[in-house]
Amino acid sequence: MRNKIVMISNITLEPYLMTYIIKAFSSLELDIQAVFVSYEELNQKQIELYNADIVSVCLNFEAMYPNAEVDTAISKAMADDIMKDVIQKCQKLYHAVKYCSKAHILWFGFEDYYVNCDIIYGAVPMLSGAVEKVNQMLIDMLTDDTYIDLKRLIARVGTVGVYSNKCKYRWNTPYSKEFIMLMAEELCKQYLIYTGRTKKCIVFDCDNVLWGGILSEDGIEGIRLGSSGLGKEYQDFQRFLLAMHYCGIILAVCSKNDEDDVLRVFHDHSGMLLKKEHIACFQINWNDKSEGIKAIAKKLNVGTDDIVFVDDSFYEIEAVKFMLPDVVTIQYDRELMYNQFSCFNLKRNINYSVIEQRNETYRTNLCRDKLREQCNNLDDFIKSLCMKIDIHKSIPMEYGRISELTQRTNRCTIGKRYTVAEIKEQLCLQDTYFYSVTVVDRFSDLGIVGAMEVCGDALMLFSLSCRALGRNIEQKMLDFIINRHNIRRVEISATGKNEELILQLNQWCPNVVYINAKADN
Repeated sequence: MRNKIVMISNITLEPYLMTYIIKAFSSLELDIQAVFVSYEELNQKQIELYNADIVSVCLNFEAMYPNAEVDTAISKAMADDIMKDVIQKCQKLYHAVKYCSKAHILWFGFEDYYVNCDIIYGAVPMLSGAVEKVNQMLIDMLTDDTYIDLKRLIARVGTVGVYSNKCKYRWNTPYSKEFIMLMAEELCKQYLIYTGRTKKCIVFDCDNVLWGGILSEDGIEGIRLGSSGLGKEYQDFQRFLLAMHYCGIILAVCSKNDEDDVLRVFHDHSGMLLKKEHIACFQINWNDKSEGIKAIAKKLNVGTDDIVFVDDSFYEIEAVKFMLPDVVTIQYDRELMYNQFSCFNLKRNINYSVIEQRNETYRTNLCRDKLREQCNNLDDFIKSLCMKIDIHKSIPMEYGRISELTQRTNRCTIGKRYTVAEIKEQLCLQDTYFYSVTVVDRFSDLGIVGAMEVCGDALMLFSLSCRALGRNIEQKMLDFIINRHNIRRVEISATGKNEELILQLNQWCPNVVYINAKADN
């Protein structure tokens, strides 16, 4: 399936941007059509927006107001007039795009680093601070779309590497070829974030990763960990891991150590920012790390291709690479490693209550495992769990969780991925219903673990979290749908991991016509 990206700009970004966009997206095995539309000619080319999947906007402040620095220096009133004018133009453009297209918008903010007058003024706000005020307006306006901080991108490479006078005066392209490539990579990054394509779990060692030193040799009093000195780098890394946790990434520990010693550090050391409740799974023993990672994957019901492993040991990294080639490995190095975490593509507006429910499920799985051992068969185990399964029509506040569920689930799913905007769009269709599935058992509230969509006589969405597998919940979901809807079609997209569900669907619904749709992930 071809994905269309439309770039709207008042400066020339061709041919570099289109070429780099296609190159950046090619690694995702996506067929991309990139189209450039001049801001001045948008009215004549609105047809390009109709079937766009992504619309990106990059308006250049200097091109819009070449005399802005002089005008804002003359009077504050002129600065206010410029600011009001650019805000009106941005709002008008935004509404025009929204009217023509249902595509997600990636909007680059304005920048004022092009102003050379800081050479004579010094490092003071340029353009009377107008750019910052307009950018804040854009942030407020783009509540359902994505604002990209262009000034932060410039800061990565510095202004010396960003601007090109040769390109500016010859082709009306103020930016260097290298910076345009960075812009294309950021568009790809934001697309991955928007569509929820990310690794799910990070597994890390303890010694010389969470703290400095060897716990078994130095003891809890001898490890380096704190807010200053030699222990600061480890606390900073813990802070980074916490940020990932709050964005929905599963944290797990795999360490060659004595478990009691490690847990005592988590509980008693004043420098620990990570606490036991942040960790979904511990594998602390003297076994091979690859065996520990496989055990973590099994307990969390995630694939090894969803895992990133961090260790300070070159030997351990190479061993895991050899035994588990699907696992992304990162050798701990405070100078070099952080860029390697770009394999995570995370949204910041995750509902933390969902993350808490997920971690609580993982923490209480030990109790479920013990109960399973005590039961003679699966039926007895399910009865002993005292599950309460509720299936109801989805309400708006659940759309975000349903979107996350469709994007994260690869095993018990028929393959459909949805964004929140797409869910809302689907619900505008006749005879379309979304259902949410919540589960509570004797140990914890699992929250929303499943979602389904019926459109006419077609089952369009069937998704169940890996956390809820092994309890026959999928059969309860299907029974619910079959009893309420005359299902004649199921649209299936292969994920590479959902073959078992497809076989189950064939057993449960032998008279259904299956459509093997192209995978959306």
